[in-house]
Amino acid sequence: MKRLLALGLVVPLFFGGCSKTAPVVSPEHKTGESSEKKAEMQVPKPPVAYTPETGRLLASDDVSLLEEINRENVKVLAAALPTIVRITATRGPEPRVQVFGKELPFQFHFKGGAKTYPPSDPSYGAGVIISKDGYIVTNDHVIEDAKEVTVQLEDRRTFTARVIASDAPVDVAVLKIEAGDLSALPWGNSDKVRVGEQVFAIGNPFDLEDSASKGIVSALGRNLPDSPTDVPRYENFIQTDAAINPGNSGGALINIHGELIGINTAIASTSRGNMGVGFAIPSNFVRYAVESLLKEGHLVRGYLGVRLPESVDEGVMESLHLATDQGALLAGVKPKSPADAAGLAAGDFVTSVDGHKINDAAGLRFVVSQLPIGKEVVVNFIRDGVGQTAKVKVTEPPAETSVAADTNPIPAGPSLPPGLDGGTSPAENVLSGLQVKDLDDQERQKYGVVGNVSGVLISAVAHDSAAGAKGIQPGDVIESASVNRGMTKPVGAAKDFADLVKSLKPDEAVVLLVHQGTGSSFIYLTPSR
Repeated sequence: MKRLLALGLVVPLFFGGCSKTAPVVSPEHKTGESSEKKAEMQVPKPPVAYTPETGRLLASDDVSLLEEINRENVKVLAAALPTIVRITATRGPEPRVQVFGKELPFQFHFKGGAKTYPPSDPSYGAGVIISKDGYIVTNDHVIEDAKEVTVQLEDRRTFTARVIASDAPVDVAVLKIEAGDLSALPWGNSDKVRVGEQVFAIGNPFDLEDSASKGIVSALGRNLPDSPTDVPRYENFIQTDAAINPGNSGGALINIHGELIGINTAIASTSRGNMGVGFAIPSNFVRYAVESLLKEGHLVRGYLGVRLPESVDEGVMESLHLATDQGALLAGVKPKSPADAAGLAAGDFVTSVDGHKINDAAGLRFVVSQLPIGKEVVVNFIRDGVGQTAKVKVTEPPAETSVAADTNPIPAGPSLPPGLDGGTSPAENVLSGLQVKDLDDQERQKYGVVGNVSGVLISAVAHDSAAGAKGIQPGDVIESASVNRGMTKPVGAAKDFADLVKSLKPDEAVVLLVHQGTGSSFIYLTPSR
């Protein structure tokens, strides 16, 4: 009964059980409270008593060194920030035409056919003021192909900049704005930088202006992997864990004295963001590049006339009687070059140039590029396990006359059946299984071999040969060979290769200099045991 009674009371509320309209009940009627009482209840009460802590967990005497570091950090950045600028590079509108309904790059004027597209999104970077009258250094990639370059100072003044000169291989550009009495960052000596030093990276990461980060020098002499190209990069980066992100490019890496020791240029990252591995071009090289660009309009590089391998196969160092891997192995020497006149040859292992220690091929390229034109320098090298010296007179690189390498895939040549050598390699040795032919103009064109490469063209490779196991393919070119740690000798014709094969014993190893695609590598072929 109680359950039924309860149900009877609920039904009229849902279905309006009586015919009269229920009166509207105000909150006052509902609670029985007067409006005066309500007003009295809405008067705010005093807050609960709260006493904030104002003391310090640690007194100044307890953290005096940290307080001093803070003050010094603030001093350094207060002085340096006005010397860093924000750079905006606008690529501009891209005119196009419509032909048969398809939009093509606008190269000719068609009446009524031109269609102008809005400007592409601008890109942002940073730059460093290096003179009070408005010269600025930045990365070449920051302003590359820009139609207009805008510079904003720390005080928000904005100027249109002129690109005075730039150089892509070293990634340096010089700008000029018409302004005076600017704050300029002094040059530091990057040769004196040591791992562990505190540094600051300043720029505009993600277009967040005037941003600074702090870290240490993590490593020196870093080189990033070269992409296959006939235009070498000149790298000897300072590595730092100071946060560097997109937008920091062209900004400053400074030391605790507020001196420019590097231009931030790259990061190693899987996310395009900071992962604690950033790279800066050393200031000494930047200064050399800037002064050369301003004086000559282009970067003047030292030249010896040596060719450097793209890579060195494992075992090559041991095969050449080398007690150290600190140096650069020469892949070749260009005829009538300064190195050729001094007696350097393929297979020489260069350990120092003009007193500068050489750690690798990139280091040799970097050092030579800064040598003064006309200077005679001492080159220390190892040949056949014996240390030697040569005096080389530095010149400016000659104008390039060689044809660039074909970027199309190399046509596949025939592969020999397993165990066969096509009749070219009668002896069973590490060169068995290779078939070669003379490299003429027709073969150069077919396989995209650049003009400064000489040797014999590999026309076929046996599947189970020592060369095939090392990745040697039809279309590659054998430039030179060294047998059992002997002198590296050029292989200029198919007859030279045939003579080499006939003289080679079954238990002898060979180091080949092989040109593949756009680079040359030393490859060590050893007989199977």
